[in-house]
Amino acid sequence: MTIRMLLWVQVVFSFVAIPKWGTGQDANKLPDATSSVSTETTAPLSDGRGLKLNEVQLIGTHNSYHIRPDAVAKRVIASTAAREADAIEYSHRPLLEQLDALSMRHFELDLYIDPDGTRYHSPSMWKLAKQLSSDIPDWPHESAMKQPGVKILHSPDFDYRSTVATFREALELFRDWSNQHPRHVPIFLLLELKSDSFSPWTKPLPWKEIDIEQLEKEILAVIPRDKLLAPDDLRGNEATLREAVRNKGWPTLESQRGKFVFLLDNEGAERNILLGKSETLAGRLLFASVSADHPAAAWMKRNDPVSQFEEIQKLVKQGFLVRTRADADTVQARSKDQSRSQKAIESGAQLISTDFPEPDSRFSDYHVILPFPFESP
Repeated sequence: MTIRMLLWVQVVFSFVAIPKWGTGQDANKLPDATSSVSTETTAPLSDGRGLKLNEVQLIGTHNSYHIRPDAVAKRVIASTAAREADAIEYSHRPLLEQLDALSMRHFELDLYIDPDGTRYHSPSMWKLAKQLSSDIPDWPHESAMKQPGVKILHSPDFDYRSTVATFREALELFRDWSNQHPRHVPIFLLLELKSDSFSPWTKPLPWKEIDIEQLEKEILAVIPRDKLLAPDDLRGNEATLREAVRNKGWPTLESQRGKFVFLLDNEGAERNILLGKSETLAGRLLFASVSADHPAAAWMKRNDPVSQFEEIQKLVKQGFLVRTRADADTVQARSKDQSRSQKAIESGAQLISTDFPEPDSRFSDYHVILPFPFESP
């Protein structure tokens, strides 16, 4: 039994224009995806054998857990920040449905530390909705949010709805799915460690070294070490990650099937903490987004494929992994504008995030797919 992967080969030394796509196109009518790779063009391949991880592109979801605010929360947000209210007006399917029905293979989770389980179990907008006896969707996470541990949400009190409440629960979902699909394409998990809040009532705790260490312990408590591609694995006998990427490159797709890759989204204080003990991330589980000349350079975040198009192409040609965003703030979906998503694909960035892996009929039939998906176990 195979699943249709939204995966295609990107030959990094020669980029070609890609036809417009993704506006209601039937995936079953895409071009034959079993031809061999060409050194002069972008081409599909049947099973990915021989490809390295930096030679594939994956569509994934931005804020993969997110459910748009209910009517009560939206009214309050819109009363003071109308643009923000529009920007967060998107929802994703539960993680397992994204894996199965949409074939997503990279995800983004926003994480807040909550060591005593007291900060996020009673969102202000949820309490207001109950006081008003408003007819809004249920919020089933109160019990889970009362447990100590790392929580998943976009913003306390206001944009609090998610398909999964805790990091532990998400890890277990991914692990169990992986065990049932042991030859899956590696799953990339982008983690943003959050400590900010627009809420005057809830003040998140800042991430410290001990918190990041505990985060990595939690990962290992759920996912065995041999199912991870970590910085030490990529670096091998090279002195730095950058030298490993430039000298030997990323491992093959085939060798990494069934594994997970954890990436740190932050590029500020939290990244500095992650790099604090080792500028090459020795002993760490997460890769960091750094400059191309940094010893830890292996992947980097370049979220705007329009203004950063040439930079992304340059980084990809140098062997680095790059994450970019096909859309942002629901703008492209509302205007049915594929130009940014097309630039994302043409840039060669390997990890392309979207809020719309499928259309939202409230806006348009805008969604993001790859032009050459191929069958892969």
